[in-house]
Amino acid sequence: MSTLIAKPRVVVVAGTTGVGKSELAVTLAEKFNGEVINGDALQLYNGLPIATNKLPVAEQRSIPHHLLGCIGLEEESWTVGKYVHSATLVIEDVIARGKLPILVGGTHYYTQSLLFDDSLVKAGPERDLSAEAQEKRWPILAASTNEMLEELRLIDPEIAARWHPNDRRKIRHSLEVYLTTGRRPSDLYDEQRSARSRHTPARDTASADVTAQSTSPPRYNPLILWIYADLDQLIPRLDRRVDQMVDTGLIEEAQSLHAQRRALERSGTLVDQSKGIWTAIGYKELLPYLWACTGARPTARKAEELKKQAIELTKISTRQYAKQQQRWIRGKLLRALEENAVLDKLTVLDGTELSQWPQNVEATAVDTVDAFLKGNPLPNSTLPPTLSNDILAPKAKGEIKARPCQVCDIIMMTQQQWDAHPRSKKHRKATRTLIDWQALYPKARRQDNPPHQDDR
Repeated sequence: MSTLIAKPRVVVVAGTTGVGKSELAVTLAEKFNGEVINGDALQLYNGLPIATNKLPVAEQRSIPHHLLGCIGLEEESWTVGKYVHSATLVIEDVIARGKLPILVGGTHYYTQSLLFDDSLVKAGPERDLSAEAQEKRWPILAASTNEMLEELRLIDPEIAARWHPNDRRKIRHSLEVYLTTGRRPSDLYDEQRSARSRHTPARDTASADVTAQSTSPPRYNPLILWIYADLDQLIPRLDRRVDQMVDTGLIEEAQSLHAQRRALERSGTLVDQSKGIWTAIGYKELLPYLWACTGARPTARKAEELKKQAIELTKISTRQYAKQQQRWIRGKLLRALEENAVLDKLTVLDGTELSQWPQNVEATAVDTVDAFLKGNPLPNSTLPPTLSNDILAPKAKGEIKARPCQVCDIIMMTQQQWDAHPRSKKHRKATRTLIDWQALYPKARRQDNPPHQDDR
């Protein structure tokens, strides 16, 4: 712990989308002479301020914000390694000027990679090459996801089995690790697990996530403020927020970005829709509507129907994203904090009830940062003790392995999903059509056969 105290202090505001992370970060920056560093992958890009929920300039209240809207549409998308390098330089500059760095954003994969020096399996020097340069040197990195997966299966079948066949990012990263180090990713991960087991109490490490492990102390002396909100109460707020985004110009800014994309493509610039701003929730869901309005003009009725579908899909994607963020915090970030003996640097703030925000979130956060900077014990979580104990227990996960259901043509990644799938409505409906009812009931009259038998 003494080595941690000697490291620069960094405050991290974490939580799901829609809980008020950016607003709290500004409040803390005002009170503690701080500056805000963006930790949201899509807010790095210049464009879609409404869809990506960039804090409006007026609401930044003259607090400097770094790495916000700093990548142009024509520029190459950043990797997590590029982000970590840039954020590290910004934090060094903020600290050098006597200010408090406050990291805020919902891309906890980025946050965790910044906090822990080896949270990503390190590749060789070629890792620093741009994606374009990497793809020129190793064309397989520009191939289709299926082609990359087949190559990975030849190189490292163990790690290939862990990734969903559609998860291009993880598949590409595993290939990149192999190509830049000459070593199989699964071997490197085994070494990480061995190193971790030597420094932490015995526990089940077979299920550890291999894209975000950490075996060395944090880069900084961190304070993590997790704004927690019960999902059942948060989801209606997220739905209302999407409606507000539509009212304030979501459709129009998506149309503007779509026009810029078409202009880039006409100029010969290749636009990779699987990366960067083009993957933003609130843009990709609108694409069917945008393309319909670009080509043969749809009828007013059809256009309205497509727009309503896009808005509903945006709400669904936002809800799914919030759930993914909460799973990441509980399943990966908490595990990393525990393994590095800094779980005591986490304070959970109850952001479920907006009416209680001033006391449960803002006041407690201010008291916590004040205690952190003075080296005093941190205040307790504002959650009820039973709930706090439950959510602070890092989620144990079973083995991660892709398992296909040939009947339904879908992939399950966990044993829990695999066990639950046969009871799902989709699977039961699909298997009914495969049953030979005549073979099961050979003596029964056709009219007595089960109702699923085709009597035509």
